[in-house]
Amino acid sequence: MDIAVDALQAPTRYTLDAWLNTPRLAKCGRFFTPTELSWWPDRTAENSVNWQAALAVVAPEWQRWLHAALAYRMLDMAQGSVVSICSVMSRAAQAGLNILNEDHLINLRERFSNSEFALLVSFIEFWQTCESVEQGPSQSLNNAYKTLPRKKSVRKDAILSLDPEQGPYTQVEQDALHLWIHEQFCHGQLVPEQYLYLRLLMIYGQRGVQLRMMVFDDFIKTDQGHKIRIFWAKQRGDDEGWRKKVETFSLDEDLYNTVQAYKAILLAKLWQEYPDQADWDKAINHVPLFRRKVENKRGGNTLNPPVLIDLPNQKALEYAPQPEFHTSSRLVRSWLAGVERMAGFPISHRTHQPLKISRGHRFRHTFGTDLSNAGLEEWAMARALMHKNSQTVRKYRAVSAELMNLIDAKMSDHLALVVSAFTGTIVRDQSSAKNGNQVDRQIEDLAICGADAVCHLDAPFTCYGCGKFQPLLEADHTSVLERLERRRAQIITDKTTAVLWDRAILACRKVILDCQTLRQLASS
Repeated sequence: MDIAVDALQAPTRYTLDAWLNTPRLAKCGRFFTPTELSWWPDRTAENSVNWQAALAVVAPEWQRWLHAALAYRMLDMAQGSVVSICSVMSRAAQAGLNILNEDHLINLRERFSNSEFALLVSFIEFWQTCESVEQGPSQSLNNAYKTLPRKKSVRKDAILSLDPEQGPYTQVEQDALHLWIHEQFCHGQLVPEQYLYLRLLMIYGQRGVQLRMMVFDDFIKTDQGHKIRIFWAKQRGDDEGWRKKVETFSLDEDLYNTVQAYKAILLAKLWQEYPDQADWDKAINHVPLFRRKVENKRGGNTLNPPVLIDLPNQKALEYAPQPEFHTSSRLVRSWLAGVERMAGFPISHRTHQPLKISRGHRFRHTFGTDLSNAGLEEWAMARALMHKNSQTVRKYRAVSAELMNLIDAKMSDHLALVVSAFTGTIVRDQSSAKNGNQVDRQIEDLAICGADAVCHLDAPFTCYGCGKFQPLLEADHTSVLERLERRRAQIITDKTTAVLWDRAILACRKVILDCQTLRQLASS
């Protein structure tokens, strides 16, 4: 794009209109024109910048200069940050407040949260010190913003308070959630993306932004076993960019195989929907696990969205991951909230309401607490949680004992779950089982699968807790129990959550006990 040299110079009151009509290079590396109705150069951002509503927060004679200051802000800040400051300004304007009126500062502070008011303070300082904008706030106003005492904020730490809707899950809640997502996926009620997202959250406890960065190439098979690459989220004071700094963790073979099966299905769909836009055999490794499918606009969802958004640079996926193809946090939160409303979703024994899985970092809080309960030292916990230091993980030390006491207090609930851990039907032989005559429903020499669709998960280990599981009365379920317990021990060695296997172990024990009882009744 050719831009005249004089258009790149700082605007004056005589050249400001021409300056605002000239394309500018945003921080994301793409151009936007300040006079456009909204700014959306970064297509990976959830929202565009609505600058017009923000201008009303100053007097009319200042609005053109505020417009220029916001455009300059786009040059050195992420689009999402400019969206936030414009949102604060537009709401302040609706309340009749003026950010350049020192008499309105206290009202501004009281109306907004500390973080929102901090955005105003930061912007006023930027505008006042921006030499390229001829008119800006005075130094005295800037000082008034910076020295105004912040209002007291009562913030409850979700971890330390063991908040039942935002803090860590108990063992009972984890077991119930794991069983539910497995059954729903097997029966086609959860799509692969939802199933994989929830399983990765439960196993690794990382931030949602880190999961949304994943591509299929991050799941690796090596001579040392299966591995997963997880990239660091950008942190304050960190110069690392998107997918730049990475850690490698152990990966369960079952989960690796599930991802590869999903990869094959997705590859076929990409060739079908976009046969000429890329060499998908080459590009599939860089396709996001959790993809953006339609334009990122509210109300833009369709009943049958394409497998991937139709952007002109799909071919670039042949060479490297592209951020604009990854899904947004808003869309993930939306379908997580939808999962919470599904029929039969697990109920918390603490709130007697459906478990909350769309609230903050609950899985992360749970993972940290589990690591502390397992006796890991602080630096090992920090590495597993991908923290730069061990300071943050110390709160898990403080709550782990309390959470264990809470679990002990709910032991009656846990025992009730143990009793109902196995929900299938024991059968004497294949002829008395549903699907008993179908070869593809035989689970080794142990059981028959009574589901209507074939399940490709880690049979027989994940089957014992399924309601469609039909164990054979005379089968050797004790050997499966031994294999389950060895698998669980291996997971502990790999420092991931072993609780995912507890439910299957309890169900397998119940099958063994029930089979013994039935055999004793038959012999008597």
